[in-house]
Amino acid sequence: MQQAKIGALNILAQKEELVSDFLELISFDTKADGNATCVPSSPGQLRLAAFLHQKLVSLGIETKITKEGVVIAKIKASEGCEKAPHLALFAHLDTAGDFSGENVKAALVTSYEGQGIELKNGLKTTHEIIPELAHHLGEDIIVTDGTTLLGADDKAGVAVLLSLAKACMSLDKPLEHGPLTLVFSVDEEIGLSVTHIDVPSLNADVGVTIDGSELGELDTQTFNAALATLTFEGLSVHTCCAKGKLVNALKVARDFLLELPQEEAPETTEGLEGFYHPYELQGGTAEATLKVLIRDFDEDNFKKRQDFILEKVSLVNQKWGREVCKAKIDFQYHNMKKYLDESKFEIVKWCEMAYEKAGVKVFKANVRGGTDGSNLSALGLPTPNIFTGALACHGPYECLPVKSFLKSRDCVFSLVKIISKVA
Repeated sequence: MQQAKIGALNILAQKEELVSDFLELISFDTKADGNATCVPSSPGQLRLAAFLHQKLVSLGIETKITKEGVVIAKIKASEGCEKAPHLALFAHLDTAGDFSGENVKAALVTSYEGQGIELKNGLKTTHEIIPELAHHLGEDIIVTDGTTLLGADDKAGVAVLLSLAKACMSLDKPLEHGPLTLVFSVDEEIGLSVTHIDVPSLNADVGVTIDGSELGELDTQTFNAALATLTFEGLSVHTCCAKGKLVNALKVARDFLLELPQEEAPETTEGLEGFYHPYELQGGTAEATLKVLIRDFDEDNFKKRQDFILEKVSLVNQKWGREVCKAKIDFQYHNMKKYLDESKFEIVKWCEMAYEKAGVKVFKANVRGGTDGSNLSALGLPTPNIFTGALACHGPYECLPVKSFLKSRDCVFSLVKIISKVA
């Protein structure tokens, strides 16, 4: 197995500004906290926001930080490109709450040979863990030391947008561009980023998020999503005299769970198949709460899945002879596809053209989850998602093939140029 070297990464950073910027960004611990009551949910996001604000202002870009910590930079169009569609580009400052993002120690595997990677703390990254590594033989790959995540999700996207800002403001040979807005959001990993963005005030026509994974990925479809919260009411009676009286809320929850089709779960579905995912059960004899994710690509099937949950609630109540179960279903996000299809702007076509121009083979991905583009599109800003190259995000095996990272930047630059020519 190959081992990574910090020195090799430092040498690469001296040659490639995009990598240098990325290393600077991952030095900030911006782990999102789903239990926090403040916005943003972690102070590191504010520190990174202030850092970015200073960087962008020093480039001569009109930039502000909102009270929620979102950084918004407005770049005026190049001369002659003022009538081009206004493009908003998004990346998020926070990293996932699944694993530590503090004191990230990145290193570089040079010319990956294909036998796996041994991280500094002994963890071994294999093709079983990251099958996509087989696509990156001979390439340089940025990895962690195994004690933290890398933070490429989404600081790779942030670095790409920072590189774009520099290219647009270059005094030597500026990148030709139409009106641009760069948005660096907060708390994306806990599903709150779009709630902290005033989308109409961006005054944009189309958007793209730079938050995808493997080289060539273009996300144009996501799940429709809802969260079902089930409450189960029991009757707690001392066990010495419980016969015929005690109702165990946990057993009521069990009865509900047994009604969910086992063949329609995340672990038994793929592709365009939807599912039910019970992921949290809390409580005791007297009361219990169960949370179930509802997911489907098809709008009609999505509605049927919500109705199915309510039908099973009724069935459980009938079995127990009273209302022991209640359901609350909260909508989360829509499939972005219909909004992209209905848009008068051909943002997906422009992205495909940009990939081709950058020498990247595109593959449209059906995301078995959501992106910020789901909610942005529903709010009137059609927003597909572009890859960063990051693999195995949210944990210690997270890595970033350098070639893919550079190609992400190339695709974004190409997209900006293509849109600048649209009148």
